Amino acid sequence: MKKRPLCYVCLVFLLIKSVLLLLTGGQSGGLSADSIFQEEKEKEVILQGQVYQKTSTSKMQILYLKNNSINSQNESFYESKIIVYDKTFQNIAIGKTVKLRGKANVFETAHNPGNFDQRQYYAKQNIYGMVWGEQIMEVSGKTNRLMNSLYGLKQAWKEKLTETMGEKNGAVLSAILLSEKKEMDAEIKELYQKNGIGHVLAISGLHISFIGLSVYQIFRKVGSPYFVAGIGSGILLFLYVLMIGLSVSVIRAAIMLLLRIGADMTGRVYDMATGLFFAGAVTVLWQPLYLADAGFLLSYGAILGILTILPAIEKLFPCKYQIVKGMYASIGINLMLFPVLLYFYFEFPLYSLLLNIAVIPMMSWVLGLGLIGSLFLPICQPIGMVLVKVCGIFLELFEWMSRFAGRLPGARMVFGQPAWWQISAYYLFVFGSVILVLKCNKKELFRFLRRSVWCVFPMILFWFSIGHGTGGKLFVTVIDVGQGDGILLRGPKNGTYLIDGGSSDVKEVGKYRIEPFLKSQGIGTLDYVLISHGDSDHYSGVEEMITRQDVGVRIKNLVLPATYQQDEALTKLSALAKKAGIRVLVIRPSMRLQEGDLQVTCIQPEEEFPGEIGNASSMVLDICYQKFGMLCTGDVEEKGEEILLEQVEKKVYSVLKVAHHGSKNSTKEELLKIIQPNISLISAGKGNRYGHPHKETLERLNAIDSAVYSTIKNGAITLKSDGNTLSIVGFH
Repeated sequence: MKKRPLCYVCLVFLLIKSVLLLLTGGQSGGLSADSIFQEEKEKEVILQGQVYQKTSTSKMQILYLKNNSINSQNESFYESKIIVYDKTFQNIAIGKTVKLRGKANVFETAHNPGNFDQRQYYAKQNIYGMVWGEQIMEVSGKTNRLMNSLYGLKQAWKEKLTETMGEKNGAVLSAILLSEKKEMDAEIKELYQKNGIGHVLAISGLHISFIGLSVYQIFRKVGSPYFVAGIGSGILLFLYVLMIGLSVSVIRAAIMLLLRIGADMTGRVYDMATGLFFAGAVTVLWQPLYLADAGFLLSYGAILGILTILPAIEKLFPCKYQIVKGMYASIGINLMLFPVLLYFYFEFPLYSLLLNIAVIPMMSWVLGLGLIGSLFLPICQPIGMVLVKVCGIFLELFEWMSRFAGRLPGARMVFGQPAWWQISAYYLFVFGSVILVLKCNKKELFRFLRRSVWCVFPMILFWFSIGHGTGGKLFVTVIDVGQGDGILLRGPKNGTYLIDGGSSDVKEVGKYRIEPFLKSQGIGTLDYVLISHGDSDHYSGVEEMITRQDVGVRIKNLVLPATYQQDEALTKLSALAKKAGIRVLVIRPSMRLQEGDLQVTCIQPEEEFPGEIGNASSMVLDICYQKFGMLCTGDVEEKGEEILLEQVEKKVYSVLKVAHHGSKNSTKEELLKIIQPNISLISAGKGNRYGHPHKETLERLNAIDSAVYSTIKNGAITLKSDGNTLSIVGFH
């Protein structure tokens, strides 16, 4: 056993910091009590701070400011770091102090389980607020010449790649070489991520090692002493890291590489485990919240898998072929990262193992040709163009392989977010097995372990598939889609039903709110999607999902109102679904969907409905599970609600989904007196332009002592019923 005092000290430090992070619930305490960003309210401010970093997109430039003084309503505040979104594109050099007028606001938290938490993401960088710049008032101070030169080099490099390779491949190579992903095609980025090769777009150990070691070896081959080679490669690596930015994977790779070069310079043996834990300790000392960051866990976990699991695999199945050893390394990394991937992304790309065996060796060529080609472009353009064009061929091959893998059966296995007990038990089993294999010297036991290892993979898949069943209960979740509707039913036999799914104020609500929530609950396929009527705030997300069947949540059946109540929007939605291979059904009054004791019955609209097609003619659903009853009313109002009074006469419901987001034109006293809901659920967007829910509606609900839950205050709202009892919980 190696003596690794530094390694063990760093490991103990990381364990202590992990425990402290768990005890504090992941709170950093970095936001002061008197911060302007304590309130979730937009405020007019005058801000002055120093630019320490900047980037840009086609729509705006993004300035990162430090040492900020803020004035708002005759009050002064200090903030360490702030992001400014500026659409004026005024050229402001890094290092300059800028004074501007704008609107300050906090970052958004997650609205539903599984959604991206923007506030938490920026808190890891000690940034707690943003300002939308309206007017640059003053620019003063000195320019940081080094950082500004590196920024200019990065922008020129990116523009040259785009000009030479075209927008698509130029943006991909810019992401690979320069960590510039903002201008990359969103579809290509998602394609890489969904098929398990998204790591090639992040500056990682492969990039840093390739650049740092290549330069170091060039210095050595031309006869430079170890010291000169180490200092030279270290300076170049330092400048490269400053240019691309300090991401978690960059910090880890740079520290480990510098330790490796340092060991070579001093004639000592480099120990990867010590390098890994030392880099981790430095990173966490700098920013403790990175311990809960997906990038941190994936970057460090990959190396830990090589250090711990790979030796056990090689002992069980010794082989001298490099391609097989590469496969072993991929298996070791995936076994280590499997729970982490599920916790943050809820699904596992089954063919990523094979894809990475092909892609990772080719990445060395992409990096080499991309860097050398970039150097030649300003010196000898024809040679540079040939080299980067060859890179483009590799990138086209990556895209083709990803698309091909995505079309194979079982390409994406959705497990949902695992519980902590599942993760803990998994790692106890994995590390216990590794220790047993490495310590095993008895031939009989070793043969048994080799034979039984094939049972491990089915066991793992089963273990992580058991956490999201309904256990014979009904779950109802009002998804926070902003100003719109989206309700998920999970039946007692695990059937899945989505009632509406759209928003008028959240862009790409299907991709960013509905799908991540569904996947976090272990739902990769919806059995039925029902659309109440043809307003976009009830179907826009579903429309997105239909176009994303290859990468998103699959839909088996789309259920629409009867054709006599379909407008142009629903007709187009029907055609789109059929083109995507989704079965389209219609539902009329008295027709129902049934799963055991769960019944979802259509009440209206009738064929002879006298009003116009629209809100009043919304599909109304009666949801019944033993003694539990819920009335789901879409946007029904006026004439539709008058007819509804006859349909629900003398029937009491436990839960009411309040119509039309709480509009005063719906949910009248006459209806409430009949159905007497104990709980009323309102789906509306924060600060929506309609003022939903209206004061009059809330007063009517309070008058009958109905407990009101709103997505504005509670985020996603989940009800659970066994048919007799009912519990309710909000995400916030």
